[in-house]
Amino acid sequence: MNITQKTDICTGCGMCTAICPSRAIQMQVDSHGFLHPAVDAAACIDCGLCARKCPVSTPPQVSTHTESLTGYANDETLLTASSSGAIFPVLASEIIRRGGIVFGAAFNQNFDVVHTAAESIAELAALCSSKYVQSSIPSGIYAQVKAALTAGRWVYFSGMPCQVAGLKNYLGREYETLITQDTACHSVPSPMVWKNYRSALETQNGSKLKSFSFRKKATGWENYHIHAALENGKEFSQPAAENPYQRGFLKGLYSRRSCFVCKFKGIERCSDITLADYWGVKGIQPKAYNPQGTSLILLHSDKGRALLESCQDKLQTATAADDAFAFNPAVLTPIQKPARYDEFWAGYGKTSFYELISSCCEPTKEELTKERWNKSLLARVIRKLTRCIRR
Repeated sequence: MNITQKTDICTGCGMCTAICPSRAIQMQVDSHGFLHPAVDAAACIDCGLCARKCPVSTPPQVSTHTESLTGYANDETLLTASSSGAIFPVLASEIIRRGGIVFGAAFNQNFDVVHTAAESIAELAALCSSKYVQSSIPSGIYAQVKAALTAGRWVYFSGMPCQVAGLKNYLGREYETLITQDTACHSVPSPMVWKNYRSALETQNGSKLKSFSFRKKATGWENYHIHAALENGKEFSQPAAENPYQRGFLKGLYSRRSCFVCKFKGIERCSDITLADYWGVKGIQPKAYNPQGTSLILLHSDKGRALLESCQDKLQTATAADDAFAFNPAVLTPIQKPARYDEFWAGYGKTSFYELISSCCEPTKEELTKERWNKSLLARVIRKLTRCIRR
């Protein structure tokens, strides 16, 4: 299959641009703001390498035994500044201590999200904390990873599961000094929508952004806020549950189409480590709960286990409960395409973003019926259990 014919399943990892021997592929932005490959027919040599190496067509081999842990960092300052349990900065710092290099998503000077490299603790700060936008991976990043590995350096690559799969297929072999880490990805939102949202935020406040956080823990990990600081000294803060951008993201209104059929879900993965929020930990595993954040840590390889063990003096960890994924389905299954997805894109740019989000986040009649049915079923189960207990 031609690489450009995979529109609805392409994840935008950009591996094809990096692996093309004739440099015939470039990533171009579609009408929803997502990157897709475009082939220069005159430069293409029809080798088929891009299609064969595409991680959607040929997913890398996954692990066969995963160990599930829970944990958080001992350093309170680091924990407060991180989105969850601060596992990433602890592990990544160890790689830098070994003289290695870390790759991950960061805001650039325009607040676009791109993959970049960090070789010092100071540079690592930009790669920490969640960014609810699809990051672009410049084609040079893949080559930079390979060059560092070839030179014998430690490399820590953090990304979405599809991005890690793209890197694995690009490299084509295992490296003892490579640590790959993915996340429990809900979905990747449109960079175009993010750009328009932040522009609206700047217009409302009469100033350019100075900093932005999708997960400010001023009121704790579970009740995080969207927070922005602007160059004119103003600050914007709003509970995530009330923020229009966050509401639309969680609803999946501007998620990439491939996210609805994601092939990279499940416990077993091609990465060495998977990190996720341990939502529900307070009720499931109270002793593992930290009000500033608790992470789920899935170890898929001996390399991943060894790295975590080397950082044990900086972490509090424990075996995760069997039902640790109960409140984080993003680990296991793709997000469903929302009923109003097409309605959102049909209205995008034609009406107020805030009005459009408000309208499209309202449940459809079918969703209301399903919700009522689920509540009715739950009520019947509770009544039945109550009768059994009374007997």
